[in-house]
Amino acid sequence: MPDVAFATSGSTGPPVTWLRTEAQLHTEAALVREAVLGPARFGRIVSYAPPEHLYGRLYSRELPRIEGVPVTGLWDEPLALPPLDDGVPTLLVCLPATWQLLARHLPALARHGRVTALHSTGPTTPAAHQVTSHLFGTGFRAFELLGSTETGAVAHRPVAAGQHDALPWTLLPDVDFLHDVELPPGAATDGDPTAGDGGARRLRVTSPRLARRDGTEAPPDDWELSDLVAPVGPRTFHHLGRASRLIKVNGLRCDLARVEELARARCPGVDLVCAPVGDPVRGEHYEMFYAGPRPADPADLRRMLGRLPSGLPAPRAVHRVARIPRSATGKVLTAELTAARPPAEEPEHV
Repeated sequence: MPDVAFATSGSTGPPVTWLRTEAQLHTEAALVREAVLGPARFGRIVSYAPPEHLYGRLYSRELPRIEGVPVTGLWDEPLALPPLDDGVPTLLVCLPATWQLLARHLPALARHGRVTALHSTGPTTPAAHQVTSHLFGTGFRAFELLGSTETGAVAHRPVAAGQHDALPWTLLPDVDFLHDVELPPGAATDGDPTAGDGGARRLRVTSPRLARRDGTEAPPDDWELSDLVAPVGPRTFHHLGRASRLIKVNGLRCDLARVEELARARCPGVDLVCAPVGDPVRGEHYEMFYAGPRPADPADLRRMLGRLPSGLPAPRAVHRVARIPRSATGKVLTAELTAARPPAEEPEHV
């Protein structure tokens, strides 16, 4: 049986095709079913994740096959409410934007009482934590997966209502850190990522589910993700952010350094930078800041910028500022830059 191809969007460089065997896909869906979702039986899967991508393929095709249950595909109808009036135990395969839909139907979810949500492709949104907080004690459950097209899922954790960032991630059973983890003193019990030496490092893993790059004979022995983590136990870690300037907008990788390079070429003489920001719908996004006498109107800079190539998303907002704050070494002071911008509910020129 031929391998299954999953292509990266090309938003961070030339598109790359990664190949997975049918056995790898089956193994990953079964593994997440057992290690993350637990023994509860589902009678239906409702998916908002398109099966052309790995996450959607696994839980819109492979898992329904394993479970022998019907799947309702709503990836082309992201505002359609899942059926919640029949009490059938249901798994919802969610994208970041799905949570705002669920937040508008909390009473129906509470009455149902047998809904489990699976989240991936980007950070959880404030709506995800609102939903889990409101539905606490009703039987609603939610879990989050971390991974990439190259690795598949590597770790998981529950979606919690409060102090979510304090919850550590746990490696899936067939995934290992590449190197031995040196535990920060006392950190295995209190999970404080700042304890000891801090332990910050790039997440590098081995797994039998690593994909094979098209044109190569075999998968790599290991893979380094862009995620920066701090180990808190032999198989657990805190996620500190990304080591690179990579973000994900609607599941698409977006390298802010590349966006800046393109923007500077199209807007010569303009001092501009991109800053990552949280987004209530997409989980994360970015905004562009520029300084200088021209253009006077941010809308004019948008027109100069034009359409970005290769599926790169346009900035959520463009702001003109008096100056780009930088440290003595020239590093952009992002926190100072974003502190004075308008709130997300009132973006400029979206």
